[in-house]
Amino acid sequence: QETKWGEISLCDAERRLLANALLDASNERFILLSESCIPLYNFTVIYDYVIDSEYSFVDSSSNFTPETYRRYDDRMQPEVRISDFRKGSQWFEVNRSLA
Repeated sequence: QETKWGEISLCDAERRLLANALLDASNERFILLSESCIPLYNFTVIYDYVIDSEYSFVDSSSNFTPETYRRYDDRMQPEVRISDFRKGSQWFEVNRSLA
C-alpha cells in the first residue's frame, strides 16, 4: 500500500510491519531506522547492546506548541485520540512485549 509522509498511512505500514515480524517467535527486538541512518559501531556491538538492554527506545513528547496541535487531524480517530497524540521521531527500537 502507498504511504505518504506525515499521514496515518505511515503508522499503518509500521503496524503491518510489526505484526508480520511478530509472527516469528524468534524475533526479540524490533528496530525501525531511516535508510540514511549510519551505524557508529559494527553489527555485533549494536546487536549485543540491543539484546542485552532492558529498555526500549521511543522518542515522543507531549509538550505541544500550537503548531503541533495543527498537525492533528480528526481523521486519525479512532486509532489516535487527541489525548494520546504525541510528536516524536518515527524511528524506534522496542522489545517484543512493547511491539
